[in-house]
Amino acid sequence: MLAAAEEARAAGYALRPELKLQTALSRAFIIAQAYFKKRGLEGVTKPEQAVTPAEIDALMKEPGQEAQFALFLADYQKNGPNRGATITGEQQLQLREHWGRVMVAARKGVAAGLDRQRVTQLTIMLQQARLLAGAYSKEMKPRFAPTEAEVDAYLARHPELNPAMIRQKAEEVLRRAKAGEDFAALARQFSEDESNKNAGGELGWFGRGRMVKEFEDAAFALKDGEVGGVVETQFGYHIIKVEARRMTSLAEPIEQVRARHILIGYNAAARNGTAPRSPRERAREAAGEEKTQRLLDEIATRRRVRVAEEFTVGDATGLSIESASPAGEDGNSSANPSAQTPTKSNTVTKPRPPGSKPKAGSARGRKN
Repeated sequence: MLAAAEEARAAGYALRPELKLQTALSRAFIIAQAYFKKRGLEGVTKPEQAVTPAEIDALMKEPGQEAQFALFLADYQKNGPNRGATITGEQQLQLREHWGRVMVAARKGVAAGLDRQRVTQLTIMLQQARLLAGAYSKEMKPRFAPTEAEVDAYLARHPELNPAMIRQKAEEVLRRAKAGEDFAALARQFSEDESNKNAGGELGWFGRGRMVKEFEDAAFALKDGEVGGVVETQFGYHIIKVEARRMTSLAEPIEQVRARHILIGYNAAARNGTAPRSPRERAREAAGEEKTQRLLDEIATRRRVRVAEEFTVGDATGLSIESASPAGEDGNSSANPSAQTPTKSNTVTKPRPPGSKPKAGSARGRKN
């Protein structure tokens, strides 16, 4: 994060009018918050007591203040929580009061020396750096995307994601099952369906409509005791063995089968409710994460920025800056006072690539 912000600063991002406005606003918001906190400790808990309406009116009558508020309002509309939405007259009045109160409080904070406190300075640096790094990361995003050659190289290094290798593994397990090896033992050894692998791939009884179509069609086409061929579904490659079938004794009898399966090449995303992804798509994501981390590491080395494993504002010993100003990864650069007001604990950690892998869930062929 810190390195990305320094890279942005070196590239002139801090001189861009929009970012100059946002960094100036973020500084005012943080000093204002420090002032409100100070007044709260003194027993003044209401904002309108710390900064009165009369003080806000006096500020807005100063030359240039209405123009500054107009710049803030335009930025808020563009980058605020309701980006692009029309700001009503009532909302504009509320924002005007809020902005004016923050500006007056910031002045009072400076007069009280709060801007010279180490914790305030660090918070300002971190927040302003977040704006710079967010803008930089957004524009650099195309560089983080892996090329087709990089995806191919990743697949070569990770055969567990290579469709041909996954299929080959499934075919080998199928060969052993058809040769007479114990199917349940093979499931316990090879299946990636954690919900039933320890039970030998046991799925119990099920009727039509309970499983995804490819799995269902294959299962109901098998005879008792028969092991079918490799079946591909959105979850991966299945090897199915039907152990028995029956007709229920309901008013309208329903055909059911009892089966086991072995799942190879589990696609967790399909179970987690997101769109199923092919092995190549998963490789593309992983290759992109690798590339992003590599580029971030290169930037960090170039900018010689060091960050403790975890630094919390208020602990100045956690931060080491040699030739950089601090930075952030957040893509949001709203100048909204509420968005820019820091939380009680702003924690900075080492950069990590975006995106996260889905948690594993049941991989059986059942519909969600």
